[in-house]
Amino acid sequence: SPAPPPLADWLVLQVPTRALLEGDELRLRCRGWANARIRGVRFFREREALGEGRGGGELLLSPLQPPHGGRYWCQAEVHYHLTWNDETSAPVTV
Repeated sequence: SPAPPPLADWLVLQVPTRALLEGDELRLRCRGWANARIRGVRFFREREALGEGRGGGELLLSPLQPPHGGRYWCQAEVHYHLTWNDETSAPVTV
């Protein structure tokens, strides 16, 4: 099994790799490293809280508009080392 990541990498914000255009659908997905269990997911853009994701770990922005651009990240509790730990993902620019 792969080695565990540094603590800052226990939570990952996934975005599509393809280029996005105005009007597209953007789905952001917050997940734990190596499918670690997560709970209490919250999404942020710049300094603004966007709320909790649908289904716990996803945020849908549709239709995509210019004001949606910016730096996004997620926060959640991640289950590792037998306990729940508060973590923040690295930011992703959209």
